[in-house]
Amino acid sequence: MDKREEKTIATITSAFTKLINEHDYDEITIQDILDESKISRSTFYAHYKTKDDLLLSVSRHIFEHVFSHSLQEERTHDYSKDTFYDYHHLIEHIFYHVKDEKDLFKGILLGNASKLFLKEFREHIYYFVNSYYKNYPYQNKEVPLELKKSIAVDSFISVLNYWIKNDFKETPEEVADFYFKSTLN
Repeated sequence: MDKREEKTIATITSAFTKLINEHDYDEITIQDILDESKISRSTFYAHYKTKDDLLLSVSRHIFEHVFSHSLQEERTHDYSKDTFYDYHHLIEHIFYHVKDEKDLFKGILLGNASKLFLKEFREHIYYFVNSYYKNYPYQNKEVPLELKKSIAVDSFISVLNYWIKNDFKETPEEVADFYFKSTLN
């Protein structure tokens, strides 16, 4: 992706973030996004098919980056030297991106856009949880593994909602600790 394309996507995302914190998701139109971002309809449609597509791309962008094998140092954090299977750092990394985009996440998760977004988000968290249990075999025979995975996904969403409602008072490291201590340990 070239710099101009990156700038356009950032402009659209910024406009969407502003709108989702001011209005219910269902009330926001493509025209509202165009007006706020000052881009043309054809430019929007060159990147997204629908408003839902824009919403889902936020989730995909974070997870594609976090689970990338070629991480680089970033403005707020650096996991570039970690191994891909350092699960605690992967979770911290996700929480750093949530905090970096906290206005967007607040608007999405505290509003009526959460159902669509959480469906996609759950799939990505399930990918993480599934990978975790492949590398750290589950020993408890009293609770079926698939149920444990489902609980781990729901717990992640609960911890995330807690953090957002608590206005991000804890650090990403502390929130990752909450998740691991309450779920995976």
